[in-house]
Amino acid sequence: MSITSIREKPRALIVDDDRDIAALFRHVLDMAGFEAEAVLSGKLARERLKHSCPDLILLDLNLPGVSGRLLLETIRKNPKLAHTKVVVISGFPRMAEDLPIQPDLVLLKPVSVEQLSDLVRRLTLSERSSRAVPLRKKPFDRRTGLYNQHYFTNRIESAIRRAREIDGYLYTVLLFSLEQQKKAKIQKRSASHMWESVLMEIAAALRTILRPTDTIARFDHDKFYILIEDVPNGEIAVRIANRIQQILYKDVPDIVGKIRLPIRIGVLLCDQEYDNVDMVLNDAKYSLTLAIAQGDEYAKYYYQVSSKKTKTSTNKHLEDINGSRK
Repeated sequence: MSITSIREKPRALIVDDDRDIAALFRHVLDMAGFEAEAVLSGKLARERLKHSCPDLILLDLNLPGVSGRLLLETIRKNPKLAHTKVVVISGFPRMAEDLPIQPDLVLLKPVSVEQLSDLVRRLTLSERSSRAVPLRKKPFDRRTGLYNQHYFTNRIESAIRRAREIDGYLYTVLLFSLEQQKKAKIQKRSASHMWESVLMEIAAALRTILRPTDTIARFDHDKFYILIEDVPNGEIAVRIANRIQQILYKDVPDIVGKIRLPIRIGVLLCDQEYDNVDMVLNDAKYSLTLAIAQGDEYAKYYYQVSSKKTKTSTNKHLEDINGSRK
C-alpha cells in the first residue's frame, strides 16, 4: 500500500496539555475518519500550524506557555486557516464566555466520548475539506483491550504523512514477540488460560510504562507493536525499549516459566524515507530479527535500524553475527 493509495482525510489538531484527554479525543476523531494529531501546548500547536492547515481544531484554553486564547486569535488572523473549524473545549465556563474572538463552538469539560462523537458526526466542514469516512472495523484486540492491527496501521499512515511534511520529524516502532516455553502443552485448556493471563499481564505493564498518546497494539497471536510519534532522536526509543524489557522481566510474574527470556525488542526509527505502511512493518520485523540474532551473550536487547537507508549495513551486521556463532 503506497502513500499515493492512502485516501485523503480531513485533518484534525487536538491541543490539550492533558495526555489522557488528548489521547481520548484523538481516538474519537480517528474512528470518525479524521487524520488526528495531538499536541500538548500552545507553543507546539503554533509551530505545527506553520506546516499544516487542519480542517478542525479542538482547543483547550488553559494551556502552558501560549494560552488557548492567544492561539485562537492567531488562528483567526491567519488567512490560510480561514476554512478551519475551531471547537473550544474548556473546564472554565467564565473563561470561555469572555473570549474576544468567538470559536465555531464551545464545549464544557468533562466531554464524554458520546458527546464528542455526536459533535463530529454533525459538524459541517468547509467545502475544501476531504470527506470523513468513519473506520468501520473495531479498533481493539478482544483479549487484551489494546489496539489491533487495523487501528495501528491507521496511526502509522498519519505518522508517515507528518514525516513527509515536517523536516526532521521522527517516529519509532517497537516490536517484540512472545516465545512460549513448553510448546507441546499449549493445546491444553490450563495452558490456554495461563497464556491469556500472560497476555493480560503484559498489556497492563505496557500501559504503565507508555504514555496515553503512544499506540500499543497486539497483532496475531503473540506480537506486540508500539508506535511512538514525534520523537527527538533514536536514543529515546532505545531507552523505552530497555525499560519495557526490564519491567516485563522483573514485574510481570506470570511470564516466568511461560515465556522464553529475555524478551528481545526490535527498535525501528522512521523518517521521511518511509512512504508506506508495509515498508514500516517489514522493517520493524527486520529490526526484531536483528535483536534476536544478537543472542544471550549480548548486553543489548535491540538493534536499531535508522530508516530504510541502513539496510545494507544492517544486513552485513547480521551476517557477521551469524558467522561468529558458527
